[in-house]
Amino acid sequence: MGRAIVLELARSSFDVAIHYGTSRDEAEEVAGAARAMGVRAMTVCADLTSGREIHAMFDEVTGRFGGLDALVNNAAVFGRTPPSEMNEADFDHHVDINLKAPYLCSVEAFKAMGKAGGCIVNVSDVAGGRPFSNFVPYCVSKAGLDMLTRSTARAFAPHVRVNAVAPGTVLFRDDEDESTRLKVVSRIPRGRVGDPEDVARLVRFLCLEADHITGAVIPVDGGRSLA
Repeated sequence: MGRAIVLELARSSFDVAIHYGTSRDEAEEVAGAARAMGVRAMTVCADLTSGREIHAMFDEVTGRFGGLDALVNNAAVFGRTPPSEMNEADFDHHVDINLKAPYLCSVEAFKAMGKAGGCIVNVSDVAGGRPFSNFVPYCVSKAGLDMLTRSTARAFAPHVRVNAVAPGTVLFRDDEDESTRLKVVSRIPRGRVGDPEDVARLVRFLCLEADHITGAVIPVDGGRSLA
């Protein structure tokens, strides 16, 4: 999904800074694809559980590009946590990456954007409003991200807009068998799972064409959340 978002923004003439944790080769490949579209692209490594590294990452990006117009908080972990295995470490891991990191990145982005303004797009999940029994820490972290979106939209106004996209099923987990996948599809009014480009196009819209939209959490789920 991150790759699709980067390339969609590059097609719209955004210079892009691509964060990675351990996937350096993949990040460099995406940066190369963006450069082939005629924009500037850089990669930057940071541990998103570290406020110090997040601060340094923003310093590096703004120093290279001279400013910041948009931030997309896409990094996330999605771990299956059956009730019998719920523990403090798993909760902390999900909250640190899925909620605390977007909070810290949003604060840094707000400072970098200043009165020139800009936009922040958080990649949430329909799970933020629909609890799943085997994913409690994940659902809690995404519910928090939805509230972070709304509260920072109010706090950062009028210069910085903050919205979220909330995908439904886009990519199946490797541990989901064919019968499980067919069951999921049967519950989606559109009759298919989403794809990363569905999400990327909405991110682009929120960055470029939604000047009067802020504080919104928009589902991209083919209607599944209607059930």
